[in-house]
Amino acid sequence: MARPIAYLLTIGAAVLAALGIAAPARASDGPNSVSISGPGLSAPITVRDSSQRDLFNRLLHQVGWMAGRGGDPIANDPAKLGAKYELTVYTDDKATQRYGLYPQAIGGPKAFRPADQPGGRSSDAWFYISMSVPELLHAAGVPLVDPNASGSPGALLYRDPAGYVPASVNSDTKPLFTIGDVLNSQRRTLLLWVGTAFGILLLVVAAARWSRRYSH
Repeated sequence: MARPIAYLLTIGAAVLAALGIAAPARASDGPNSVSISGPGLSAPITVRDSSQRDLFNRLLHQVGWMAGRGGDPIANDPAKLGAKYELTVYTDDKATQRYGLYPQAIGGPKAFRPADQPGGRSSDAWFYISMSVPELLHAAGVPLVDPNASGSPGALLYRDPAGYVPASVNSDTKPLFTIGDVLNSQRRTLLLWVGTAFGILLLVVAAARWSRRYSH
């Protein structure tokens, strides 16, 4: 009986070790940077999860949901769209999603998802997007000016209804949930389940040994 028990204990320890080592690697498989290009930018702006996590998460949150969705029924007048900024989502320097953003379109910010996506063909689609997008783009370095702003000509007085203010001027740096956060949470839950089962197995083995010792 000792050999099967030792075998089970070895398997349990190996599973726990594998979960503890492999899960962190999977947690980094999601998007980790975005680039923004367009009018007023001499070179694309890159926002990385590693250095500007809060801003990166919020930008990704504003566009990521469009990847697999059907568009909104929008009749666009090109003269009312305003400047276009292209935002590309990357995973380890490999482009995975691409969107055209119109932060100052009349009637509210809009986005266009072209059918030709880095990850494969999709369908052309237009979307209404959050009023916070101009503020987020400005925080990333896009030279946007609120047409309703007062004060100096270069001032930006966008007021994000979601309450976003760049982390550099606000103590509220709590990011949105990321793919890595979700995977890490799942990993901890799985480790808890396996650890509990492993602990019960150890108790059963100890009880069996104690029973055999005092039954002779």
